[in-house]
Amino acid sequence: MRKTPNYPNPDSDARVLSATLRRLCLPKWVWRGGVITVTAFVWLWISQQILTVGNLIRYDGLQSLGEQVVSFMTRINPYLWMGIVAILTLIVLSLLRSWLKANIRLGRESIVSVSVIQSLAQKLSLQGIDVLKWVWRHEEGPVTIGDLLRARDQIRSGRVRKLSIARTQHRLLEEARSRLPQEEEKSEAIEASEPTLTAPAPATFEIPTLDKPTKS
Repeated sequence: MRKTPNYPNPDSDARVLSATLRRLCLPKWVWRGGVITVTAFVWLWISQQILTVGNLIRYDGLQSLGEQVVSFMTRINPYLWMGIVAILTLIVLSLLRSWLKANIRLGRESIVSVSVIQSLAQKLSLQGIDVLKWVWRHEEGPVTIGDLLRARDQIRSGRVRKLSIARTQHRLLEEARSRLPQEEEKSEAIEASEPTLTAPAPATFEIPTLDKPTKS
């Protein structure tokens, strides 16, 4: 990433935010990992019980359908229950994935305490603070963990340089805008000082009319 003037180490702010995020998110990571681990072990035990019970099932009651049917069902019985376990595993994984996404979303919406922001204000550079303020929409509420994540990612992607370029462009446009009234006044003064030529009115010609002689 190209370095912006007066911003010698852009990665330092990213490291500060990463350390803060690790400290804030560690309890949530432990909780999620614990839930996933317990769910995996519980489902592994349940699936083993399903397979064990499934292997004990006999199809002798289908003798009326013929020996071939009983032999066929006995032969595919292990695969049948493995298929059932596979389908149930996909359902459990889908539910676990939905829970994990919802938990991550709630975690990113967690509000950051004032003490953490005070610590960041002392550790971040002015450019890093500008990026955090640019990411954070203060009208919507306090700073959240999601705001810190986005600020770190924006710093890594060169947001400091982009903001510096944007400020320069804004300043140039404002300077150009401030010159417009002066230029307009000069142009108006020049137009007022120039003599105006009036075109002569077009000449009009009258055709004489002859009176008709009266009869005597």
